[in-house]
Amino acid sequence: MSLPYLKSLKKPELAALADQTDLPHYDDYNKNDLVVVLDRHLRENRSIFSGLKSLSEYYSRLASPPRRGSPVKRETARTPARTPARRSAKKEVKEEEIIEEMEDVAPSPTVVSPTPAPTVARTSARQSARQTPRQTQTQTQTQTQTPSQSQSIIAAIVDSEPSLPASPAAITEAIDAQTLKLRESIENAWTASGFVDRAQSLRASLSSVKAVEIIVLLLESGSLTKALVPIRYLTTTPPLQAAHIPAIPIRVPDLFVLLEGSFWAPFSLWLLTCLLLPLISAYFINLSWKASSSARRTRSTPNLAQFDPLTFNIVKALLVHLVFEKGFNFFGFYSGYAAGKVLDSVPGGNLGLLTGTAIGGVGALYEAILNRS
Repeated sequence: MSLPYLKSLKKPELAALADQTDLPHYDDYNKNDLVVVLDRHLRENRSIFSGLKSLSEYYSRLASPPRRGSPVKRETARTPARTPARRSAKKEVKEEEIIEEMEDVAPSPTVVSPTPAPTVARTSARQSARQTPRQTQTQTQTQTQTPSQSQSIIAAIVDSEPSLPASPAAITEAIDAQTLKLRESIENAWTASGFVDRAQSLRASLSSVKAVEIIVLLLESGSLTKALVPIRYLTTTPPLQAAHIPAIPIRVPDLFVLLEGSFWAPFSLWLLTCLLLPLISAYFINLSWKASSSARRTRSTPNLAQFDPLTFNIVKALLVHLVFEKGFNFFGFYSGYAAGKVLDSVPGGNLGLLTGTAIGGVGALYEAILNRS
């Protein structure tokens, strides 16, 4: 068998055979999986690789018929047990003569044979006297059988021979093939689900300074909105005793607060300090765009960032320090209530705002270093 031959080889030898036969991704398999995959690959491409000298031993084993148990056991099973009774040479000669006469008999039982000689008649009489009724019936049935019927009986006797159990190597080969088939089906199902592609797309989207800045701004604005928009009780659903569902109170955000100044004063202060003014500064003071433009000397730069992330975070940190620490109120336009509400709503207060700017600034520097290298 060819599979035990491959199992007897070491992993580097299997890898060398896989490399010669152009087996894809053979480095991803362990030895057992590589044996099964390589065996199937060599069987399917037998006409292509049969001329390789390194695979002559494999294909010679593949061409040899599989063994079915031990030859000694087969001979023992097929050889009938000999009876301890001894026969004389005279009786054996007579039996052979009778068998030859039976074989020469025509299939039709109506044919009348000529009168035998006296010696043959006396011999037949003695044999008939010695035979039991069961032997006489068996002999009569044998005489009436045609040659085709005799061949059918011999084939039935040969087929009735009990088949020997499969060898451990064949069982191991079947188990390895089923395991590899199950593994391939699981991998195909996982790939067809599209989860890997979505995960890679999400990873590519989050691997940028822009994504980090958006996450920080969403965290700050979400915390501020949750603190400014109250949750009002609306109603309670009736309980369902049959489904064992209790009464559930329903609460919804009070959107009427959007019409009041208590919402817009803190929210507009955060929007102006942490988003609008830093974005305007990052657009006009764009150091990365200036350096790239002078190096390339081109007008169209579609791959360049329109806003400098480092400038954005520096301006945001300065405004947080001036407005929320020094009390700058934009020349009396905002009151202390708005600044205090923003600090109470954002996680970490003033320190949390500065931490967000520090994260964005470090990310911008790291991205600039990677682009330069």
